[in-house]
Amino acid sequence: MELQYGVDYNYWYELDKDKLHPTVLEYTKIHYYDKETEQFVIDSCNMSYFKHVFDNTMSLFLMPFVSATSRNAILNRGIMFVASSELFEELLVYNDRKRSVIDIGAGCGNVTAKFADSFEKVYATETCSSMQRRLEARGYIVLDVNEWTKRSYDVVACLNVLDRCHEPLKLLKHIFNALAIDGGTAIIALVLPYHGSVEEGHFWNSQKEPLDIKGKTFEEQLSSLVVDILEPIGFELNLATKVPYLCTGDLHAKYYSLNDCLLSLNVKPNSIINDNCFVIITCLIN
Repeated sequence: MELQYGVDYNYWYELDKDKLHPTVLEYTKIHYYDKETEQFVIDSCNMSYFKHVFDNTMSLFLMPFVSATSRNAILNRGIMFVASSELFEELLVYNDRKRSVIDIGAGCGNVTAKFADSFEKVYATETCSSMQRRLEARGYIVLDVNEWTKRSYDVVACLNVLDRCHEPLKLLKHIFNALAIDGGTAIIALVLPYHGSVEEGHFWNSQKEPLDIKGKTFEEQLSSLVVDILEPIGFELNLATKVPYLCTGDLHAKYYSLNDCLLSLNVKPNSIINDNCFVIITCLIN
């Protein structure tokens, strides 16, 4: 994509509210093309042609040895942008505790940095060792992907990971568990329409247990995600919005954009999830 002057990029955030489930509509807010998003697009468009040539050449050289994600980490390319600091503040306003946050699948930490300064401790998980080193260089505490569930956090961020892992429903239940001990907020981002695939070495494979999201349009799938998947786990919606999921470009395009839903969720009062069998128990109060 090229930067188009005179174009109103607010179309990235448009939603057909008539197609949203009433439960989702009540908590939906239309965001706008803010300054940080604009700057990311401008910086992407101004990136040197020679850097793209260098990155492309080095990527081809590294291809036989490491995955695409590792190549991006080594070359510091394919930088992602989900939302501005301003929007993350709006998503986090539903939790006044800012002791700890964990970003699941944090990549190189560029997105994490948009909200990290609000917290005393910042944890992250990442399977790519090259990305882990970048996270540690930022001062974030990198936890093993099999160890992070043994702690609790005020906020858990899971940004565009549910469509890139084999068991996204299990991951959502782990997130719920990490918050359920003393409450907390989950920040979830997912590209819609939903299409899950997992990077394994040099290949992209289908998810073993994809989410059962219904509908075809963005609005239909957003509604299904909340009503059919998140609410039955025990989450309640604070805020839902649509944003562009942006990535810096290459020799073929200045930047890339996908449609992302971005959600702020709290744990429903009196909801508990069993650590072993992930069965939701809703306490009945007479």
